[in-house]
Amino acid sequence: MMRARARVCSMVALSLGATGCPAKPTTVPEPSPVEEVGSAAPIMPAEPANRVAGDELEATIPVIGGQSIELSSLRGQPVLLEISASWEPGFVEAHNLYTELIGEHSELEVIVIVADPADAGLDGLSPAFTLAWDPAGALAAKFSVATFPTMFVLDRSGRITRVVNGWDDAVRAELTDAVAGAVAGPVAGAVASP
Repeated sequence: MMRARARVCSMVALSLGATGCPAKPTTVPEPSPVEEVGSAAPIMPAEPANRVAGDELEATIPVIGGQSIELSSLRGQPVLLEISASWEPGFVEAHNLYTELIGEHSELEVIVIVADPADAGLDGLSPAFTLAWDPAGALAAKFSVATFPTMFVLDRSGRITRVVNGWDDAVRAELTDAVAGAVAGPVAGAVASP
């Protein structure tokens, strides 16, 4: 039986070898056109996150060093919360602006959230910032952050006054304006006078 199988396999192999295999095409397909890298501005989504002005932002944020902070514990003071990465364009410029904003508005809480707590880009940031990290992108996913950096400005009641992403002069102006508005806004828990 084994000899019969071996003979059949040999005959099949010989038959295939005699008829030959079809030749591979010798023409090389035309390469697809390659767009010049860096020639176009990045595409920014219509909405930077799934949270918008007026929403109350709730989160437990892991702080680098082992503790965590509840955003609700910051009621009564304005907050600038950034979810970013040090390799993003504008990282240094944004944090220079945040330092200026804290100089103008000492009650402003700035929280910088990055993916890696050992990120060397965090070295040299203002000690006035709360440095936090986002294990496995959980916060970025929770808020459906479309791109880095995404910044949330919260008023004293913990409500979002502005959500912006990216970095350029327009974002700088928008953040400066939003922080000034959040600082000037009513204190959390205050009752308006009639």
